[in-house]
Amino acid sequence: MDPYGPASPEYTVTEDFVRMWTSALAHCHKRFEGKRDLYRHEPTGGIGAFTPDSFPVFDVFRQNAYVIADSNHGYKMIGVGALVARELLGEQQPLLAPFRFSRYRTGNLHPTSNSPFPWS
Repeated sequence: MDPYGPASPEYTVTEDFVRMWTSALAHCHKRFEGKRDLYRHEPTGGIGAFTPDSFPVFDVFRQNAYVIADSNHGYKMIGVGALVARELLGEQQPLLAPFRFSRYRTGNLHPTSNSPFPWS
């Protein structure tokens, strides 16, 4: 399904990415300081999929199919699994409500970020 994955070296991460990613994690989360040697440098990466507003989608797509579309947010998705699991067990999660497909139909989109960083 993904011709841009690990089997295509021209689309996998380079050593520059490893340095940037591990440094960014260490900057944002102190528990990652000094841990670059634990990074598993494997052929990973690919071309990202983006939603129209560049925010994730968490919603039921079809009966029996739940979608977690991260829109290339990577580490920001840590912790979403627990919320989705609770929702799949029948407990609605208000934190996920702003990320439904319906936001496109209703025009209730997220505000444009003024952050200088493309991931926020």
